[in-house]
Amino acid sequence: MPGGVEISPTIDRVWLDQASSDDPVAHAYAVWDLANSPDRVRFVSARSPGGTEGYLLWWTGHPSVPIVHWVGGESVARELAQALPPRPLVVVAPSRVRGAIVEARGPAREFGLLLLVRETGERPGASSDATERSGVRRLAGADRPAVTAWAATQEGSEVAEYRTFDPELEVAWGAFDGGSPVGVARAAVRLPAIWVLAGVYVAPEARRRGWGRRLVEAVAAASSAAGARLLTFVREDSRSARGLYESVGFRRTGRRLWIDAGAGIEP
Repeated sequence: MPGGVEISPTIDRVWLDQASSDDPVAHAYAVWDLANSPDRVRFVSARSPGGTEGYLLWWTGHPSVPIVHWVGGESVARELAQALPPRPLVVVAPSRVRGAIVEARGPAREFGLLLLVRETGERPGASSDATERSGVRRLAGADRPAVTAWAATQEGSEVAEYRTFDPELEVAWGAFDGGSPVGVARAAVRLPAIWVLAGVYVAPEARRRGWGRRLVEAVAAASSAAGARLLTFVREDSRSARGLYESVGFRRTGRRLWIDAGAGIEP
């Protein structure tokens, strides 16, 4: 245990539960994945005599490469960086640990990500009846063939997971124009205190027609009805996306780096 730091291939559940109670935003993915996808995640924790200093949440469910969320751990950055999976990979991490990651896994492309949170007290999104009339609805089992077939024709990492999407196991909304899918969004995490909005995608030919906003409003309405805040990540350089989320009540609460070490995947 050099320097009093121990690297462990697990997570202290008692510590995680307390940490999540104090900061549900930071630990939303860890708590959700442990409960719902334990076979698709791995953990690496850095522990000192004082307790857990930080951890890596390694998502193995991406079709091509591991996606790793780095939580805390500036004081043990070198130890955690050495525990990362080999290239290629993507690490979503605080900017302060960037140097340790690049030193351990080589050159990388970087994109700034903003953490945006919509509080439950914000004005409600469109009602379920209104979104249904607008062509947006929560996806059901009967929608699966059309949505997966449509997703297979689309390009981009944000739509890739919809190619094997199962509405019976996941909660998502679809935008339909004349009965055909043109966009999707999902609630990737649904905890009592926090939901995570992810996978917002609109087909190129259907953009700038309000579909993205209607999808975001549908998820926001559902999270508000559940009494949960809604978290999402947005690229820092995407002014249009930031403007959309801010108009629906999201506010910036933090920043991360998307560090692409040989994966060739943009956020």
